[in-house]
Amino acid sequence: MTSADDHPAALPAPSPPPGPRALGRRDVLRTGAFGALGAAALWGLDGGRAAAAPAFDGSFGYGVASGDPTADSVIIWTRFTPRVEGEPALPGSNRGTPATVRWTVSPTPECTEAVASGEVTTSPDSDHVVKVDVTGLDPYTEYFYVFTAGDETSEVGRTRTAPDEPGTTHALRFAQVSCSNWTGGHFGTYRAIAERDDLDFVLHLGDYFYEYGNGDDRYGPDELVGERDHEPAHETVTLEDYRIRLAQYRTDPDLREAHRLHPFITAFDDHEITNNAWSGGAENHDESEGDYATRMSAAFQAYTEWLPIRVDPATTQDGTVFHRRFTYGDLADLSVVETRQHRSEQVGSFVLIGGPDTNEELNDPDRHIMDPAQMEWLQDGLTTPRRWHLVGNQVMVSPLAWPGQYMGEVQGSVMVNADAWDGYRADQKSLLTHMARQPAAAGDTVILTGDIHSCWVEDLVADPDAVLEAAVRDYPEAARAAAATATATPASNPTPAPAAREGSPIPPMIAEPVPVPQELSLATTPAPAGVEFVCPSVSSDGFYEIVRSVLGSPTVSVGAVKVAEAVLGAINPHLRWMDGIGHGFILIDVTEERVQADFHLTAEPSSSQPDPRVDPTHRPQHRVSFQTVAGSRVTSEASGPVGPRSDAPRRAECAPTPTGTPTATPTATEAPSPSGSPSASPTSTGTPQPTGSPSPTPSTPPKPSPSGSPSWPSTPPPEDPGPDRTPAPGPGGDLPRTGADTVGALGLGLATVAGGLGLTFAARRRRAVLDEQASEGDDTD
Repeated sequence: MTSADDHPAALPAPSPPPGPRALGRRDVLRTGAFGALGAAALWGLDGGRAAAAPAFDGSFGYGVASGDPTADSVIIWTRFTPRVEGEPALPGSNRGTPATVRWTVSPTPECTEAVASGEVTTSPDSDHVVKVDVTGLDPYTEYFYVFTAGDETSEVGRTRTAPDEPGTTHALRFAQVSCSNWTGGHFGTYRAIAERDDLDFVLHLGDYFYEYGNGDDRYGPDELVGERDHEPAHETVTLEDYRIRLAQYRTDPDLREAHRLHPFITAFDDHEITNNAWSGGAENHDESEGDYATRMSAAFQAYTEWLPIRVDPATTQDGTVFHRRFTYGDLADLSVVETRQHRSEQVGSFVLIGGPDTNEELNDPDRHIMDPAQMEWLQDGLTTPRRWHLVGNQVMVSPLAWPGQYMGEVQGSVMVNADAWDGYRADQKSLLTHMARQPAAAGDTVILTGDIHSCWVEDLVADPDAVLEAAVRDYPEAARAAAATATATPASNPTPAPAAREGSPIPPMIAEPVPVPQELSLATTPAPAGVEFVCPSVSSDGFYEIVRSVLGSPTVSVGAVKVAEAVLGAINPHLRWMDGIGHGFILIDVTEERVQADFHLTAEPSSSQPDPRVDPTHRPQHRVSFQTVAGSRVTSEASGPVGPRSDAPRRAECAPTPTGTPTATPTATEAPSPSGSPSASPTSTGTPQPTGSPSPTPSTPPKPSPSGSPSWPSTPPPEDPGPDRTPAPGPGGDLPRTGADTVGALGLGLATVAGGLGLTFAARRRRAVLDEQASEGDDTD
């Protein structure tokens, strides 16, 4: 992100942690001091001990997850921890031998029959991660899954296949999140998401983790220094670094629970590599950190290992195919794009516009934010007749004028974020023009974005140039007019306020206030192209935190940010609403009539609670709702949050007949090959009724595969145990407790998970089945 992300300014240097942290009571009781010291010895002092703790919880201490659900498939995930000479093989250690892990997908937690099952071999080559693409499932159905090895079993995960049945319209609802910085605060947003029972999936739009260390590059509340420090303590550069950092994030109980209960669809942004990444380098990479292509390849490998993402392993000179599309019957599709691997180098961070040289560079048609082949794929998908085309995207598409004074430039000047689509104007105009040209029968486009640590609701137009040109033309005059009525406002601001550092759009309002101009107007009215909903960060510093680092007072800082919101709204006519204070998520609800975005945000900071992120019990609450009505291609405020779903996923029956042969494809272990250069080749109350309707028969989208088609190479499926056989988890005897949230184990049944669904297999029934199989000498799959 090129915003509050970039080495946030004027943050006090954190004091060093007061020596090694004491072991928690839970760690002492479960693993003993010897185990924790063993972890430190294996990783070294810089490796950290908190990220190692789950390895001492048992073979599946890092939990379970699922992702990329389609109509008939879903990826299930875990990390298996083998033992080497009595010690766990820690993430990133490259220790341990290959191991076989059994997986089972079941209709309900209480049912002993398996819908699909099999075995997969994992090894140090993949950091002992287990990923299975389970196919042959039924659409819009809830399933439960578990992993076993030897006499140990994992937590029970819950997942759902996609509501994707052509000709049938089901409910579609999901959470939209981005930017979760470990040192930035507790992950109460993930806990709030885990507590919901009405989500089809979680859409994570980048910066799932951060590469920063605990030194000068650290940012977040001082109160959490020593409590939430990054591991390893230095910036992540190597494959081992990235694996350890991802393992640390999986120790967070709130994130773990969200993964356990909901499938994720993820896209990476820059911080999964390093800040302001592009195809051949990054703002936060230098020669001392080695070859950038090697670093990017390591980051990609760790990301695809530790996230339940379906990635096509077939690579070309253009790199790894990360973009993919999901379909939801005739209602909608979701195209998830990737804007880092192939992008051209940024013109800068935030740049002044209006000058001919800068404008020429920003408009250069040979500079791309994504490879031309992916742009063609995205635009082709928007022509497929469906009511809604959703686009999961990393950085802001909408043109956005920033007052130059916020960056220390002359009052009345205008800047743009050159790391967003504003820095790639040819691609931006190509996409928005294409969106606006689509007939009503093709449906409407809703772009869903993360990155900027704040909330935005924007109407997109076919001519983004007109928006910025109006700001350049009119804002200085508007600013001067407003300044004439102000009590005391200098004509310029040659000295940046302390918080206005390079790369951070920070509205300090310290040295002098930015005047609020009258709302600007465009000379012509560009055609509407669609809308954009931008979610806040989970925990990463936003405008409020950076302003407060200078002003100190929470209430004064809140007021300053609200003034900035008014200024930005005044010089950006198509900006409908923004919030630069709260953290949280957006609930996206899709019906034939409209797409609604419910913004769930943390409480407004106050003198008694200046930073809600430091409280591990904080939860975002509904703040405001916006919608776009079918056929309008603009936004309006909704009357309130969404109500109950119109329908719910089916519960799979015991011993069902799946719509195909259940198979599994383990993940590839090779490191993806990055590209070295840009490719040169081409229902709530008050809901209005829609205007127009989509064609009832969608055409086949281009590759990558749509919902229902696995993209990994096929391997022979394991033997199906059949409806009357259940794969044995291993030798008889009680199962040891695994997972930090597990409160007990009952015989060979699955553990009941605290704070979750009370999930368990019927232990007695399972015991009887296994005893009967053992007496028959049946060697199960």
